[in-house]
Amino acid sequence: MARVLAIGVSVVSVPLTIGYLGGERYGAWVTIVSVITFLSITDFGLASSLTNALGKAQAEDAHAVGQRLVSSALFMLSLIAVAVLIAGNVLAPRIAALLFPNLQSPLARVEIAPAIMIALSIFALNLPLIVSSRVLAAYQESALTNFWNMAGSVGNLAALLLVIWFRGGLPWLVFGCFGFGLAANLACAAWLFGFRKPWLRPNLAGIDSGFVRTLFSDGWKFFVIGIGWMVNWQTDNMVIAHFLGAAQVTPYAVTFSLFAIATGLQTLAYPNLWPAYTEAYAQRDYEWIRKTLRSNFKFSFFTTAAIIALLTIFGGEIIRLWAGVAAVPPFSVIVWMALWRLMLSTLLVGSCLLNATGHLKGMTVYGTVTAVLNLMLSILLAKIYGITGVIAATVIAFAVANYLPTFLEVRSVLRKCIADK
Repeated sequence: MARVLAIGVSVVSVPLTIGYLGGERYGAWVTIVSVITFLSITDFGLASSLTNALGKAQAEDAHAVGQRLVSSALFMLSLIAVAVLIAGNVLAPRIAALLFPNLQSPLARVEIAPAIMIALSIFALNLPLIVSSRVLAAYQESALTNFWNMAGSVGNLAALLLVIWFRGGLPWLVFGCFGFGLAANLACAAWLFGFRKPWLRPNLAGIDSGFVRTLFSDGWKFFVIGIGWMVNWQTDNMVIAHFLGAAQVTPYAVTFSLFAIATGLQTLAYPNLWPAYTEAYAQRDYEWIRKTLRSNFKFSFFTTAAIIALLTIFGGEIIRLWAGVAAVPPFSVIVWMALWRLMLSTLLVGSCLLNATGHLKGMTVYGTVTAVLNLMLSILLAKIYGITGVIAATVIAFAVANYLPTFLEVRSVLRKCIADK
């Protein structure tokens, strides 16, 4: 339901936003969203580490350990949030100049720095609140998180409509959309620790340096992996904005959003399978892991392939009707985007198991290599082939440096499970 609502909001929001802001300012908006998403790595892997640690505590029914883990994680994330808040307010003008050196619209040039400052400030305030979703994920209750996500989706649409109604600018759009998300996360945290799981309620007495070290012991690996994924997922819009102009971000971002539907089912399964794998691994239920991995792989591949086939054939016309002629990409972008989503559908299956079972070292290595290769190729190919070169760089980097190593390690993990059993 949350996914359908989010897609519905996107379907309505994209043409409204493009129509109101115009191609260049819309490209700037999408790039700001990419920057904020990229900055999620500033949690230094603590959120992912908390999911695994809480999953193990849940398997052992250790409530006191869970409360200390939550308190310690919240404390560290709050310190990071303060640092991000200060740095964001100081560096916002420089970030604006770096990302958008060639803006044509005088209005866009005036709006960019305040918009980035507001986005970074709200992001910093949101950072400690990710603990709530991680707690629910660890207890395999992510469906409850989705109710709050639904409230955020409706809030984003309401904010967009209000900005358009009152003729607000880009800073107001950032404030409204990100602000509604912050309000939903605050409400979720109050409900979770006040009513749903009061035994996990964080407090100063629960902060434990030993648990901080425990979280960081895996957290740094998740941090490195997160950097790799964020470079591969979020820097495309930044590269396009810097080298090709903000207006070129629009067709790329719209196509990216459309093809995200193809892996929607897998992205729904990922956060729910992660804690399930963790608990099954802690309880040595290896047969369940093996069967679930196999069925998930088949399901993900065939459903994604079916959706991609339709989007490849009709994608250009869908985008024209949905977002306008200016958002229609070259057909080569559609083909490369289809290849990327098909590859990603199965890659997520393997990486989910590796993350959940703590097999992270290999992912830090080939994830880093992939990220560096992808960024270098994106810059090079963007100058030669435009936005087609950017998505081609992602596919090539993953095919060369990431896809095969991931599944070789997955096979190794399964063999160890069989031998251990």
